[in-house]
Amino acid sequence: GFTYSGHPVIAAVAAEAIRIYSEIDFVTQARRLGDHLHGALADALGDHPLVGEARGRGFIAGVQIVEDRAPVASSRPS
Repeated sequence: GFTYSGHPVIAAVAAEAIRIYSEIDFVTQARRLGDHLHGALADALGDHPLVGEARGRGFIAGVQIVEDRAPVASSRPS
């Protein structure tokens, strides 16, 4: 069957994965490590002349590369 068709083996594996994620507090660990990643990016790239901004959430990060840092306006929604 397909992974989305509710096959009993896949359902058992998914249930076990959720149990393990809960047991090790996966969400809290991911949040903590994501905060560390973004802090490290800010430290490493914060003053770099070719970086407009480095931002993201969790383990997803993006770095804006620019020719001249001075005129950069944030692309974040207001």
